[in-house]
Amino acid sequence: MSQLNDLPRPFTRFAAQPYTPNIGAVIHGLDLNQPLDAATQEELRQALARHEVLFFRDQQLTPAQQVAFTRTFGQVAEVKAFFPRLEAHPEIEVVESTAERPSAASNWHADITWREQPPLGTSLYAQVIPATGGDTLWSSQTQAYERLPAGLKTYLETLTAVHTWEISGWTEYLLRKDASGDELKAARAKYPPVEHPVVRVHPITGKKILYVNPTFTSHIKGLSRSLSDALLADLFTRAQVPEVQARLQWAPGTLAVWDNRSTQHYAVGDFFPQHRKLHRITITADKTF
Repeated sequence: MSQLNDLPRPFTRFAAQPYTPNIGAVIHGLDLNQPLDAATQEELRQALARHEVLFFRDQQLTPAQQVAFTRTFGQVAEVKAFFPRLEAHPEIEVVESTAERPSAASNWHADITWREQPPLGTSLYAQVIPATGGDTLWSSQTQAYERLPAGLKTYLETLTAVHTWEISGWTEYLLRKDASGDELKAARAKYPPVEHPVVRVHPITGKKILYVNPTFTSHIKGLSRSLSDALLADLFTRAQVPEVQARLQWAPGTLAVWDNRSTQHYAVGDFFPQHRKLHRITITADKTF
């Protein structure tokens, strides 16, 4: 293990130890239950854009302190509907799996890309961690794009994809919840499909991002269904290779913050019936890109 003084120091307020060569960094030298000055917060925003997911170990945070720290990166808002929330802190969703209710988001996705302005990012703080399993993986969509052949990059930059929650399993969930179909109709009216460029540009780094994911991207406009399905299947696979991934083994006191613009993530569902509980805050912005 590297000592703190041996770590790369592109930042002045903390050390960012690369987690893998292509994505992620462990942040050393900050106690997140203390207020951070403006210069430290700006460096953290730059670190998040550069490394795409940041890991903070051995942090002892109250819910209020997690909310305060998360505001370093943007606004916090109630943008999801299917997870319970802390009564005293409705910004915090409780992501929990128990023996009676096992669950995990065991699919590659970026959060809520079916909105015109998707979330900027997320902070996720460990509460109860299984003895084994329950890791989370992140995939760099910046690296996925950079590894594409030059001709394919040029072609993809001309394309637009359609994103919708209806292909993600939420349709079935709403029908189970309300067999009349009224809730499904209301959700369709409130959240129609949206369009995003297949290749987007990160507003801080200026790097290009492969902006499709298998959970919410339904098809590419202007292509036949067979051609769209084939192209998307190829693009999804390029984000699922280990070279562009970081895999976190959770521990009590671990906080992860990721950039939802430039990553996908996957919660590994290999720990049932063990108990796993995390506190999640979604980071938003008036304009994501």
